[in-house]
Amino acid sequence: MITVNKIVKAVLMYLLSKRCIGGKHTPENKLLVSKTKWLNKHDKKIFDRAYKQIIFEKIIIRTKKRTGKGYDWHISLNPRKLKDMHNMIE
Repeated sequence: MITVNKIVKAVLMYLLSKRCIGGKHTPENKLLVSKTKWLNKHDKKIFDRAYKQIIFEKIIIRTKKRTGKGYDWHISLNPRKLKDMHNMIE
């Protein structure tokens, strides 16, 4: 069974390992596909709720960026919340 803490930790570790903090960003779809590929329907619902919660808490910054094929959502970590993120990971 997947828990909210595991989800938050996995998403934050993914973005921290790519150093996507502040102005550096990564496509949101890439993160969502890689983290939910192996989850069943119930766990995907839990993941979506937890993901929306960390966006609502402004731990993750979500912006629309222009790409070669149009506009896509990109995400990065909020540099003002780094202390909170390190506390969540530990």
